[in-house]
Amino acid sequence: MNLSILVSVLLLGFLALYRFHRRMVEALALRSVSLRSRTPRKLPMKKKLRTWLAGVSSAFPTAFSPYWRVLPLGRMKMFLAGYFFVGAAGGFAFDLLLLNASRVGGGFFWPVVVGTGAMALRAAGIKRVRLIPLLLLLVVVTAWLGYWASHVSTPLPVPVAVHRRVLFDAIGILVGIGVGARFLLFFAGTEGVASVRMQTELSLAHGIQATLVPAVSFQNASFELYGKSIPSTEMGGDLIDVIESDGGLVAYVADISGHGLPAGQLMGMLKTAMRLAVQFCQMPVAALESVDRVLPDLKEREMFATLALLRFDGSSEAEYALAGHPPILHYRHGSRDTARLSMEQLPLGLIPGGSYASKRVIYSPRDLFLMVTDGITEVANARDEEFGLTRLQELLTQNATRALPEIWDLIMREVRQYGLQQDDQSLLLLRVLDPAIPLAT
Repeated sequence: MNLSILVSVLLLGFLALYRFHRRMVEALALRSVSLRSRTPRKLPMKKKLRTWLAGVSSAFPTAFSPYWRVLPLGRMKMFLAGYFFVGAAGGFAFDLLLLNASRVGGGFFWPVVVGTGAMALRAAGIKRVRLIPLLLLLVVVTAWLGYWASHVSTPLPVPVAVHRRVLFDAIGILVGIGVGARFLLFFAGTEGVASVRMQTELSLAHGIQATLVPAVSFQNASFELYGKSIPSTEMGGDLIDVIESDGGLVAYVADISGHGLPAGQLMGMLKTAMRLAVQFCQMPVAALESVDRVLPDLKEREMFATLALLRFDGSSEAEYALAGHPPILHYRHGSRDTARLSMEQLPLGLIPGGSYASKRVIYSPRDLFLMVTDGITEVANARDEEFGLTRLQELLTQNATRALPEIWDLIMREVRQYGLQQDDQSLLLLRVLDPAIPLAT
């Protein structure tokens, strides 16, 4: 038997055994860390490192990973097929090591044996760890039989220089395949899992927004409303809502700080709290103060909500309140101008126990109110100039007689042409059709 071939076979056997031993040690170590983490004793690792290790252990394909343990084999077809073909590539490289021996199975014996062995061992490592020794023994016996069969006949004459060159390249291919597969699995178990989690969070957040913030298209005998919220790439927490109660009407726009699922969750809590406040006939001031007391215990410390609210109670005046929000625009049909309804008050949930106030404004038939979030007013152009409230006032004044969907489309078209969207953009329009109590002449 050629000495170089014998060394190669021994090396491959050692690498296989070492890989198996290392995987088992890693699995046991991760198991040990998982068990120790359940005890109150503090681990010496830093929190960031513990989190990273937990993510890797949960994503790596072993029997100790909850995800892989419950995943049916039928859904691992592509993954196991990948393992087969990586192993098959190693089998072709191993066939090169036997350059001066007879070919077995037309050259496909080693690719099939190594590929099938790699696939079976990985499946067993996930589902049936106890089968690994038996499968490993079966692979070794099959490989030995194939090796014996290839050396039954007289060795083929191969120049020494060619043989050494092929031997070197084949070993390099085997090492490269093994190390490369390890790095790819490590990447998929860290960055890949992080990407999947992020996409899942965004999908959940967009689902929350689609459910809790549908487009508003409402009309009764006195008012007509139309509005939409356009989420940014990263899910935010803009909220538009209209509530009818006891012959009155409440319309508001809110903006939750931050992005992602936490903002979407806080948005849902805020909508629930506001609807409960209206159903229990709380006035705007009492509703804002109630929400301000409740939110701090339900959110992260740095999160808060801004809000602009209009309440119509059947009188000739509308009550409005703002909590850290851009002003409400009021187009007055009688004078053909637009006024800003503003108030300097803290956002909700920023400082617990804050006090709030409201104001009242007279309105007339065909008046128009506009509520907006800063995702529209703060859109910047190439010169870093913001769109601003002044442009909104001009657009509203010039187009106030149009249908509400037309006004909404026109404003948003101007905003898109002005600059790129960086935040959630919400716009709610309310037109007075016929006040419940006519104005005195």
